[in-house]
Amino acid sequence: MKSEDGHTLNEDEIIEAMMDDVALVVLPSILFRSGQILDMKRLTEAAHKRNILIGFDLCHSIGSIPHQLHDWDVDFAFWCNYKHLNGGPGSVGALYVNTRHFGNEPGLAGWFSSKKESQFDMKHDLVHETNARAFQMGTPHVLSLAPIIGSLSMFNEIGMAKIRKKSLRLTSYMLELIDYELKDYQFKVRNPMEEESRGAHIFLEHPEAARICKALKAKQIVPDFRSPNGIRMAPVALYNTFEEVWLTVKMLKETMENEEYKQFENKRGVIA
Repeated sequence: MKSEDGHTLNEDEIIEAMMDDVALVVLPSILFRSGQILDMKRLTEAAHKRNILIGFDLCHSIGSIPHQLHDWDVDFAFWCNYKHLNGGPGSVGALYVNTRHFGNEPGLAGWFSSKKESQFDMKHDLVHETNARAFQMGTPHVLSLAPIIGSLSMFNEIGMAKIRKKSLRLTSYMLELIDYELKDYQFKVRNPMEEESRGAHIFLEHPEAARICKALKAKQIVPDFRSPNGIRMAPVALYNTFEEVWLTVKMLKETMENEEYKQFENKRGVIA
């Protein structure tokens, strides 16, 4: 099934595609190219009615929107911690497994999937954990785990409800500014306008996207370029301010008005 517009997915079509020959569904919780949030609860219910297992890639939603994976009865989920959870590049990944799948033997197992109380007994037969740890492959990188410990303590202190509320206010404000300040510069907004369907980043398209991103980086604003013409900007609720959102759009407008982007090649660098 392909996206009709290349940016969003139709949930009705996803459900229609859950035919008898489908045993497993894996979907993103938030689509990168639009910030669209999929209704994970609805899709999980539809999959289970058809005896299909379903899991979600939470890389763009973890730390930016609330999740109730257990209440929604999601079978499994996985995510990176380096984006909204502030783990930084190279941070460890994470896995959720529904409790009703506990005890299942992992299809691919590493030594760290052992029961921890017997892990160093060095027995020839693997006695794996009965929870999500059964799917661990190797020793976690301790230095990469350290920032996550500090970051999660802040998330626990603030709570996802407050983070989500501020996130929506930040992205709504940015969308209003883009609509008012940049309407004459060929930018196309690919995000859903409805708050319940919008994640924590804004995805713009422009023919000169790569060089615009370079011009913004020269102003110490770090967007994310995605081929062929995508610009992602993510005001983070935990530490970004409304003033910074205003300054970002202001500097983007200056870049377009003064054609500052033309001094750069319209081609991405090694790091996008």
